[in-house]
Amino acid sequence: DPPLPRDVWLASTEVFLARGSAGSSDGLTLVAKGGHNGEHHNHNDVGSFLVAVDGVPVIVDAGRPTYTAATFGPDRYDIWTMQSAWHNVPVVRGRTQPAGRDATARGATAEIGDDASTFTADLAAAYPDAGLDHWRRRARLDRVAGRVEIDDAWRFADDAPTGDDTLLHLLVAGDVRLETGGARVIPEGGARPVRLRWPEDVAATAEVRHLDDPMLTEVWGGHLTRLALPLASRTQLQVTVELDTPIEDSP
Repeated sequence: DPPLPRDVWLASTEVFLARGSAGSSDGLTLVAKGGHNGEHHNHNDVGSFLVAVDGVPVIVDAGRPTYTAATFGPDRYDIWTMQSAWHNVPVVRGRTQPAGRDATARGATAEIGDDASTFTADLAAAYPDAGLDHWRRRARLDRVAGRVEIDDAWRFADDAPTGDDTLLHLLVAGDVRLETGGARVIPEGGARPVRLRWPEDVAATAEVRHLDDPMLTEVWGGHLTRLALPLASRTQLQVTVELDTPIEDSP
């Protein structure tokens, strides 16, 4: 069996993991990464994060499709699974993350504690043409509250307000039901449902991506759902993930 340490921080690659307790996949697990977009087998995903419940991924990275000639050629980033628009990161002023080592996280750190463990990084350099002063992301597993918290705070160098072309994507596996101020997700594989929450005035939308590549359907089934959270007029956003009690059928 794998060792399942409670906390992992790989400083050289800026990969962070936090579980509820050592030796068990029960409850929520948070993974986040800094790094850069010039890594081996790279996806454009600086600052992305993942959440699993009872060992089953819920907020996910789609992974790799079947290898083709395009996978390792100049058309690599035409493949949707490699694009930052299909990872759990923002689109800033209509711009996604480019490939290359210069698209990087700055100041990535981890703070490990018994009550909570936290990853922080500035993602601004991963959007070199977006005019950001900073985009600070904090990803935190609060073990006392039993909650994952994703906090984004940003400012543009010209102090302009955030427009309609800035949004946050979340890629979700399982059955997704959008609600005011959040979503309820029933994961694959019998894991407990979770509830995602964000401010009620954020009018999120859902896009279903139907899958036909066997490398993806074997893991995720027939579809993934991409949530889009518009960020116009905002300078910060918090998204939380918590276990949710199943809603009983009425008699």
